[in-house]
Amino acid sequence: MNNINISEHEYAILKQYQSIVDETNIVSKTDIHGRITYVNSKFLEVSGYTEDELIGKPHNKVRDPDMPSEAFKDLWETIQAKKTWSGVVTNRAKDGSKYTVEASIFPVLDENDEIIEYISIRHDITELQKLNKKLDEINKYKTEQEQLAREKLETGIINELDEEEYEIIFKPSDIVSGDFYSIYKMENGSTFIYTVDGQGHGISPALTVFAISSTLNHTIHKVDTLEELIKLAYPNSKNFLGEYEQLSYTMVLISSDKKTITYSSGGMYPFLIKTKDETLRLKANNTPFMNFSELPVCNTIELEDWESIMVYTDGIIEHEHETLVDLLPEKIIQNPDSITQSLKNISSHDFEDDVTLIYLRNT
Repeated sequence: MNNINISEHEYAILKQYQSIVDETNIVSKTDIHGRITYVNSKFLEVSGYTEDELIGKPHNKVRDPDMPSEAFKDLWETIQAKKTWSGVVTNRAKDGSKYTVEASIFPVLDENDEIIEYISIRHDITELQKLNKKLDEINKYKTEQEQLAREKLETGIINELDEEEYEIIFKPSDIVSGDFYSIYKMENGSTFIYTVDGQGHGISPALTVFAISSTLNHTIHKVDTLEELIKLAYPNSKNFLGEYEQLSYTMVLISSDKKTITYSSGGMYPFLIKTKDETLRLKANNTPFMNFSELPVCNTIELEDWESIMVYTDGIIEHEHETLVDLLPEKIIQNPDSITQSLKNISSHDFEDDVTLIYLRNT
């Protein structure tokens, strides 16, 4: 072997490199039989052993007996094939406690390409694994609570239509939704649809829309017209709004013969009615609902034959997904043959706002 001469300056730099490695990594060397020939200070610190207790001993002295033997079989087959092995290993310290490391084991070769020793460099990830486990537990709990909250709030959503009559996308962006909707078949045969959209995100608007939805749900079967519903529900609904809180809404009542459509809308984008010849955009006829608002007004239109109605909240419009350009309500309603697939495409995207979209067929 050729002698390698280095200067004192180069030697000092190499010592700095060694110090950096020793500060952050657990390092050991073994002979070709796996007996320990060197351990650094980090190894001693983490394992709790002294140098005398380790040098000359098999490296499996720190092996966790609960580790499957197959893992070490793969390790030895890899390094004896002159390849580097990397993986996660659990070791046991002198006091019996366990610690987990990310390990890489390198075979060291001589000039004849023969293995003369092995170097193992490991990084202690015990605390990281504990944090990851805790994070997993927190995320699992959060997911369970989100689902529970949604299930409880969605009990306030009523849908009395047959499946072939509608398609619905309902996607809360938060644990709970600031959007709510319901669809009723009334005793006189008419159909009532409403969507409400609270201001902002989170618990406060969700509680507001839930309370107002509950008011509508408890009132709807006491009336025959939309005007009557508004007169009965409006005073109570005001009580759930804060001083500056506002609510956007669309309420649509379709007569039993499906020829008269009465609506009241405030703060919403126009809802759509598709006929054979055109798509009507029915704009909001009221301002958003606030606790000092006047009694909302209703408008009525007569249509002999319409094909579909689409009611939606602003979450489906005010997004930044370029891929959804062709899936906006006005485009979807033009192509009823693709409605199911279009709504599936929408449901696969995440939105920054709550999304409610109701597509009602005139069956």
